[in-house]
Amino acid sequence: MSATEEQVFGAVVRRIAAGGYIDEVPTSRLEPLRPAAPAAVAEAEELAGQSLPSLLRRLYLEVGNGGFGPGYGLLGLRGGHRAGGLDALTGLKGGVLILCDWGCGISSELDLATGQIWGSDPNPAPDGVSCAFPQHMTIVDWFSKWVEGTLRQPWLVQDSTTGEWRGATDTEYAEMIEEAFGSTGPVN
Repeated sequence: MSATEEQVFGAVVRRIAAGGYIDEVPTSRLEPLRPAAPAAVAEAEELAGQSLPSLLRRLYLEVGNGGFGPGYGLLGLRGGHRAGGLDALTGLKGGVLILCDWGCGISSELDLATGQIWGSDPNPAPDGVSCAFPQHMTIVDWFSKWVEGTLRQPWLVQDSTTGEWRGATDTEYAEMIEEAFGSTGPVN
């Protein structure tokens, strides 16, 4: 792992140790984390036809088989954390690892061939428009933003200038939250 990956790994471990390590689940309902079995990681890599990114591999093997992170938590491999009826193996034969379920059909996904994080938001997409869009970050960026508290769920928007459908920018996301909930944001 690179120095940056090592730093992000340490930051994730510290956030988990501080508690409240799944954003959408009350601390009182959190289950203890159990690392993935090496066989579960090997199975995922075999299904994908390639290795998992080193940071993600290490998090599964040393921290937990999912059950921490944004939304309803990082989805686990075989025998790990599930949310919304999904685990991380759903769709893996296509080389896409579903990272987490944000609710309402929204998910974050990792294209293992490119290392690109994709968002999927089927809610506003009209017929014929793909609900998947690149989020222009890697798994290291994704976890770094999560520990910093700046990771936002994927949100499909229609560009007011071009009419094209794309993922919301951080600024657009902040504006939409303020418009919907006021300056204090949503109350949990």
